[in-house]
Amino acid sequence: MSIRYVIQQRKNPRDPAAGSKFYLISKTFAAVDRNFLIKDMVKNTSLTANEAATGIDYLFDSIPKFLSMGFTVQLGNLGYFNIIINSEGSDTKKEATVDKIKRRRLVFVAGKEIRKLINEMQVEDHDEKDKQSK
Repeated sequence: MSIRYVIQQRKNPRDPAAGSKFYLISKTFAAVDRNFLIKDMVKNTSLTANEAATGIDYLFDSIPKFLSMGFTVQLGNLGYFNIIINSEGSDTKKEATVDKIKRRRLVFVAGKEIRKLINEMQVEDHDEKDKQSK
């Protein structure tokens, strides 16, 4: 397993006067969608396609449902989803109101095993890998 990257030239948005630099940007093969997950689950378990689809659909429906109820959604060793907010600072507790919220975000925090796996993955040039396979 490896992380693939491409090299792109970009300007620093915080310092537009500075010259452009080259950055490594991660590049994926493609997105894995619901149907791909179902087919893979059927291939690697004793579940039928309908059973796998029911399980996947329930998971996809459950995550937003429980997040909207204020829960953190823990997915075993994979990690967890959580909603966080960022707000402007207020001088007093009374001034700290919901209209000070600047941003709401859905965050996924990878579990320890996944973080370890990612940190141990090799990194390869996406373009070079494509040239070798042709």
